[in-house]
Amino acid sequence: MLSPQILAKGSDSAILEAERLVITTTGRRTGIPLAAVQDVRRDNETTLKVVLTDGAPHWIMGGNPTATTMFQTALTAALPEERDPAGSSLVTVEDDPGPVPWWSVLGWSVGFLAAYTGYVWWTTTAHGGAMGMVAFFAGFGTLLGLGSVLATASNLQDRWVLSRRGVTVRATANVFPNGKRSEYYKYTDTHGNEYFQRGSNNATPHIQVVYDPQKPGRHVQRKWLPFVVAQYFFGSLAALGLLALGLWGVLAPYL
Repeated sequence: MLSPQILAKGSDSAILEAERLVITTTGRRTGIPLAAVQDVRRDNETTLKVVLTDGAPHWIMGGNPTATTMFQTALTAALPEERDPAGSSLVTVEDDPGPVPWWSVLGWSVGFLAAYTGYVWWTTTAHGGAMGMVAFFAGFGTLLGLGSVLATASNLQDRWVLSRRGVTVRATANVFPNGKRSEYYKYTDTHGNEYFQRGSNNATPHIQVVYDPQKPGRHVQRKWLPFVVAQYFFGSLAALGLLALGLWGVLAPYL
């Protein structure tokens, strides 16, 4: 089975699924049934114009002429013989926040680096090179500790939600075509959607997975309760300890 073809440029993309075309732009995801598409035309080397059966147009931006040509060919070949004249009334539009824009990430990264460099320089100037080195490494320790605390809190929240409404299923070890076993286990929810769970015991053919029926992407491997309690207890202590040590190093020159 061929993988669904995607035409992408920047943060915009279009994916050709089995029975529909999904166009994703900044803040919006548009689903167009293939039966509602009348024609696929070439606007220029890297732009396609999708004309619906009621005449409404939708544009797709491509990254290069070759990919645009192949996507147009694949989309045209996938169109059914019988079309639905309803056209635009069959189109669905959903809000899609999408990924954070690269310029926003770059701006925040540059701002953080400038602030961090200024802090280390000021500490070195005011309190000497030794304290400057402490401040330099303590900053990274603080960030690592904060990330660990947030990750632990998020995992604990998932465990709490799953204890309230989680559904337990059996997951089967995923095997590659060459016969080699993956570290992931595959399971199917009640709607027939497949998901993968990383397993801590890769020797067993099956594990139990608990997933959230309201948000199937939230899932964990079911483990012995005392083991889970010990895992999160010591993990939380380590995360809080790292954060406290990092904060001490950051604040030590000024205390």
